[in-house]
Amino acid sequence: MKRLETIANISVIVAAIVLVVFLGQMEWQRHHESAAPRKALIGQTVTLPGVQFTAQSRTLVLAISTTCHFCNDSAPFYKDLAAKSQGRLRIVAVLPQPLSESQAYVRNAIAPSVEVVQSRLDSIGVSGTPTLLLVDSNGKVQQAWVGKLDDQGQRQVQSYVM
Repeated sequence: MKRLETIANISVIVAAIVLVVFLGQMEWQRHHESAAPRKALIGQTVTLPGVQFTAQSRTLVLAISTTCHFCNDSAPFYKDLAAKSQGRLRIVAVLPQPLSESQAYVRNAIAPSVEVVQSRLDSIGVSGTPTLLLVDSNGKVQQAWVGKLDDQGQRQVQSYVM
């Protein structure tokens, strides 16, 4: 009986260790995979219909969607960026929805000064919204931010674009 208790206790301990290692590995993988899309975008060249990146030295491309709640939650931050940029930074919003719907959304949620382009997001290498791309005058991605940004992420964007 004593031996059976010892085996049961050891089995519980081993199972707990395996579970902790498994969950830790999943968390590590999730954390490191989230940075992978951002890094994969840096260095790629973006082409958008009707957009000439040579018009400005830097352009902030907002890959957003009218149906994305993270985009809606981030709209006040984008509105603040548009207000503070005052022409020093070109902002282009890319949405997959029809142009009229996209323009109304951007005009009301962000700013009328933001240029709007209707395009499939995967055509610029983006797989999720919101994604922000800082693009140089050649259309090359210099920096990328994927997902809803926390305070630190927002400050980082501001430091690059302001």
